[in-house]
Amino acid sequence: MIVMVLSASSSAAEYSSIKQLLLAAIDASDGRASGFILGQIAEKFKRTTGSTAPILAEVSTIKSFKQEGCKRLNVRLTQSGVATSAGRTADFGMDYGLNLCRDGSPPTEGMDLEQAGKVLERQFD
Repeated sequence: MIVMVLSASSSAAEYSSIKQLLLAAIDASDGRASGFILGQIAEKFKRTTGSTAPILAEVSTIKSFKQEGCKRLNVRLTQSGVATSAGRTADFGMDYGLNLCRDGSPPTEGMDLEQAGKVLERQFD
């Protein structure tokens, strides 16, 4: 399945940073962005998996916060041709989510700022 996705996406944009895709998804009218990851992140991913196949990143919006430009995003990284312990190759994928605002900060919605300030004060005392 991932092979089909990678083949179908062969004209997808290339990014040296996942951050670029996160911001693109925040700004997109449909809340989505995708492309191939290049550079240091891709090389580390490839060293870890042992596959030389490209890394496709797909970012989708799970939730929009009331705070302007802030969203809950899901990031899915996929790669084909990853060796399994059984000696075969398979598609590999991983997902993670994060709350992010356009300016790079986390949304403050639902956050107890007074409590967060107290925790930070204790950390730096």
